[in-house]
Amino acid sequence: MIFKKKYIALAAAFSLAAASVTAQPDADYETVVSPDDESTANDGKKHYFTALTGAAVTSTGIFLWNKYMIGAGWTQVTADYVAHFYEHEQSWDKDWFWTNFVLHPYQGALSYMAGRSANLNRIESFGLATLTDFAWEYFCETNAPSKNDLVYSSVGAFPVGEMMYRLSLEADQIHYLMGYTLNPERIWSEFWTKQKPRGTTGNIYELALSFDLGTSYARTSFGYDLGNQYEVFPVFASPKIAIVYNDPYGHDSNEPYSQFNLDISFALGAGSGRAMKEMDESFFHDIRVMSDGMLFARAPAIGETASTLGLVFEYDFIWNNLIQLSSLAPGLAFKQRIPFEKSDMEWQLHGAWLALGTTQYDYLYRGATETPNSLFREYSYTTGAQLVARWKWKSLAGQALAFDLHGYAMYDFADQEQDFADTGWELLGLLKASYELPLSRRVRMGVKDELYVKKTLYSEVEDIFLVANTVSAFAKLQLK
Repeated sequence: MIFKKKYIALAAAFSLAAASVTAQPDADYETVVSPDDESTANDGKKHYFTALTGAAVTSTGIFLWNKYMIGAGWTQVTADYVAHFYEHEQSWDKDWFWTNFVLHPYQGALSYMAGRSANLNRIESFGLATLTDFAWEYFCETNAPSKNDLVYSSVGAFPVGEMMYRLSLEADQIHYLMGYTLNPERIWSEFWTKQKPRGTTGNIYELALSFDLGTSYARTSFGYDLGNQYEVFPVFASPKIAIVYNDPYGHDSNEPYSQFNLDISFALGAGSGRAMKEMDESFFHDIRVMSDGMLFARAPAIGETASTLGLVFEYDFIWNNLIQLSSLAPGLAFKQRIPFEKSDMEWQLHGAWLALGTTQYDYLYRGATETPNSLFREYSYTTGAQLVARWKWKSLAGQALAFDLHGYAMYDFADQEQDFADTGWELLGLLKASYELPLSRRVRMGVKDELYVKKTLYSEVEDIFLVANTVSAFAKLQLK
């Protein structure tokens, strides 16, 4: 019951914050008109039925696929189970990490985009995602309604859905199929309304594709019983896309996510036979989604600088051999660009409340203790604080030196419903330093070093101290 109140308070606070920044007219959110067919111009009218049926069709399709094609046991709901939905008690679930913190936000984002594609505003679209999420948890699963899913499929759906919605319109400039791929709900809305979603194009401020080759090494101290453990991953390859939507510096807008940063990367590599888990001895993986978007921004006049002050929302996801981490964190951000004669210096500082996050429980995740016989998760649900600090120097010639720090102070929820996973504080820091040199106007080369540190303050078991270092060289194609 306590969590229900916390969830309601979180959703209400999020809605009020979004409402306050959407109260102004959509001055920078105009109609998209297809260059070859003005009949697709958006009339601005809200199509509630289209939004509701679009979200329902998508959720129903996902449910039927799992029920009849996969035969998932949790889909075997009965009429009696549905009729007594109000008796279902919420719990923290033990689903796969990828399912909980990528697939669930994405499923919620589809409902959110169904609303946005039918001209609903952000509050209405958020409400649609929340409604769909509630219906899924209470009517479409035999499992207990999941506390974490109720947050990640609604609150988490907002940043994912709004970024994909906006990028879908940008992708139309390349090919309409790319736009549909990023926002498949457009297929339904455009079929019924005969018009494209609202929005502007030409907002991509920076777009870069890069390819890394690197190596990683880690040392973990598990205390007196297990001592130090060493792991080596000698080589990995990682493609990455980095998007900056509108200039972060000097940004002034009431439009949530009218400015955001989004980095997505995927890495595969080899192990050296020195790892804690058998699979990790020969295989390395790393998937990351790191993002932040301005909910509300003002551009204070401070000398010759371009400055931004406002509300920010952080959505992070990291999943590799050493780290399982996710965060949903609203907070404050200050960003500033300082021009010099032949270079610019940029810096940012974000401080946020980590409303709901996760981090790996290393004793289980990294095979340092015996695996329980019962169903378990390898991570803990947390709350706490998040810090983001960035500094970058770049010359007019294209040279760049950058530092990026993501810090997390996470406190594990006490009701984890997993006896062997102790609660306490977990302090994490991820520091990246990079240097790049231009080979041409578009092509750049560089080196990068990433240091990951984790220190736990557990109450019952031995504390953990983990240090991992990753060194890589990269080639970058700066498209914009």
